[in-house]
Amino acid sequence: MFNDIIKYGRELFLQGINNSHSGNVSCRKDNRIYITRHDAQMGDLSLKDFVAVNLDNDGKDAGASIEVKIHRAIYLANPDIKAIIHSHPPNAIVLSLNFDKITPIDAEGKYYLPEIPVVSEIERIPEMLRSSKIVLVKGHGSFAVGKDFEETYLYTSVCESASKILILNGIVKIGGSGC
Repeated sequence: MFNDIIKYGRELFLQGINNSHSGNVSCRKDNRIYITRHDAQMGDLSLKDFVAVNLDNDGKDAGASIEVKIHRAIYLANPDIKAIIHSHPPNAIVLSLNFDKITPIDAEGKYYLPEIPVVSEIERIPEMLRSSKIVLVKGHGSFAVGKDFEETYLYTSVCESASKILILNGIVKIGGSGC
């Protein structure tokens, strides 16, 4: 489990989806959440960068990522989810500043993510992840979910790639409700 987290954390950094200390990841095992510590370096994770917290909030989250509350809420609202990646994909963030949803135009983007919702309220993320594998928070980043880290990494990577393709293709016109 930790080897996969370390592998995909490094890939997120190498692809420019996260900067040196941005983003966080977690996985659920029974009633525990294993989440990266606050300010962990995603491109250079090791076992010391993980904190175990209870799925039920017992107030003992010291050292965990500041996003631990939203990770917990996502797992509680969606029991089938086993892994979460929160990242800061720059092209997707640019689009999130101006649109309420992103509709990929490339074949792979359409296949995996026909529509990527954008929300302003973090509280809506658990609900939105019932019908979508990834959600963008306006001006902040994405939360992707899945059965394992390979799946969550796929959705994160496709979201950024589809966003970049939209921008490079020149289709995006700032100020609309969807692209």
